[in-house]
Amino acid sequence: MSARVVITGGGAVSPFGPGVAALMEGVMAGRTCLERNVRACAARVRGTPGPEGFHPNVWRRLDRCSRLAAVAAREALLAAGYRESGRPPADPADLGLVMGTVSAGVEPLRASLTTRYLEGPESVSPMLFPFTVPNAPASQCSILFGLRGPNLTLCAMEASGLAAIATAADLVRDGVLEAALAGGADEWIEEFDRAWDRLRSTYRGEPAGFPGPFSRGRRGFTPGEGAFFVVLESEDRARARGVAAWAEVAGESLTHAAGPAQGWPRAPDEPAEAFRLALSQAGVRPGDLGYVAASANGSRALDAIEARALGLALGGDLRRIPVTSVKGAVGESGCASACAALVAALSVRDGSIPPVAGLTDPDTALGLDLVMDAARPVPVPTVLVSALGSGGSCAALVLARARSS
Repeated sequence: MSARVVITGGGAVSPFGPGVAALMEGVMAGRTCLERNVRACAARVRGTPGPEGFHPNVWRRLDRCSRLAAVAAREALLAAGYRESGRPPADPADLGLVMGTVSAGVEPLRASLTTRYLEGPESVSPMLFPFTVPNAPASQCSILFGLRGPNLTLCAMEASGLAAIATAADLVRDGVLEAALAGGADEWIEEFDRAWDRLRSTYRGEPAGFPGPFSRGRRGFTPGEGAFFVVLESEDRARARGVAAWAEVAGESLTHAAGPAQGWPRAPDEPAEAFRLALSQAGVRPGDLGYVAASANGSRALDAIEARALGLALGGDLRRIPVTSVKGAVGESGCASACAALVAALSVRDGSIPPVAGLTDPDTALGLDLVMDAARPVPVPTVLVSALGSGGSCAALVLARARSS
């Protein structure tokens, strides 16, 4: 028998600073955190959070992406009612971790290879080697918090964070795990910024002029970075532990769309199928959705193809469903879709829909009810969270109001 899956906690390190409270304040206010880099704008975490809660020697050896992940993961575990060490009251062997990323391991690998070729192999620090692989942040989190369940790292480009949450939810639903920490972590990488600039994928104007996702004048996304996690567990386990659920993960799906390796899906069919599958599993009709947390990031192609996919999946109900995106606020990254899921869970719990940051001139041709200027304080019974990645990865999640709340 399938278990009902609920979210009982969350953690964040975003361009607004460390903590879910800072994230929600910024997102709900419709603020952006863009700063100018050499080639384009980016939404970067200003500095790295300090070592509070971690032994200084342990903190010193972690690379930056692992530090971002550790801070967000710790907050999520504490919010879900686990003890300071991160160990749950029961045997921690059943608590797994699933993380999505695009950039983890890249900067330590660059530093290691640069030293190797410029100064020779004897000059390379052996402390760098464990962090040169994409699963380093997830592995470090399991070590730090005593999580002895399965540890998985996924890369589905910009859909990575939501794909990780969908995968973890499926493992809990099927009884493989009773609980899991799931989300994503990424850091801004200069080499990625160069590649996006050569592909003309990113917005290259001034921060104050970023038009935002779904804008009539959109002309590229802004890279972001950060770490965002949620704690997923079976509803029975949450009740037994006496913790309140933020929201229920009612449905999840993953599909893949044909398209160029460095481009967005060319056709709306497979993204639409991901939306339909998640809604079908959740037993939610399109007209019952409180809002759509879209994957739109300011790219002309992505925003348009997602609007078409939503039209195919939701039909005539789409014009009556509010649509928003967090990527005007936190930028685009592998973990941004995990941020969208975290924000959606709190929107369901607290009853408020965030606006699209930066959006002042919407593209009316898309036919969407876009949330602009300010948050909408309305009951949110369900949310469809979308994530579309370059190369064709598609993920969808349906969140609903938890029965215990």
